[in-house]
Amino acid sequence: MKKIIEWIRTEFFSRETLIYLITGLISTAINWTITYVFNNFLHLGYWVTSGAAFICSLIFTYFANKKYTFKNTESMSTVLPKYLVEVLVCFVLAYGAGKVVLDWFFSKVYTPELSTDKLNTVKGILANICYIGLNYIGQKFFVFRTKKEE
Repeated sequence: MKKIIEWIRTEFFSRETLIYLITGLISTAINWTITYVFNNFLHLGYWVTSGAAFICSLIFTYFANKKYTFKNTESMSTVLPKYLVEVLVCFVLAYGAGKVVLDWFFSKVYTPELSTDKLNTVKGILANICYIGLNYIGQKFFVFRTKKEE
């Protein structure tokens, strides 16, 4: 049991995790800034705005996590396809499967006294937390895994 606890501590509570979280905060700031500018000044509509914000934050996180978080030196042609697949899988799991689980949980297990909008906000936050966690695991152990870790 001590070995498991030590492994969790060294793998998930490290400098790498802190940099990953900082990168995520910056990525979120990029996403929100683009959303704000595109909606309020350029009036480009929901889909263009959401797509542009998502793509820009995705590009930022790829380069920041590759270089600073995981210090991966493999070529872009090796890593980028894995990154795109990993992000898609995490997105489907967190927001697709997560929606099913959260809808079930909040209708059958726990039904809070919240408006639909507030409940959807709570579900969105929980799905986002799941997405962040899955992304960290996927990027650490699949996308940016270095040769010495294999």
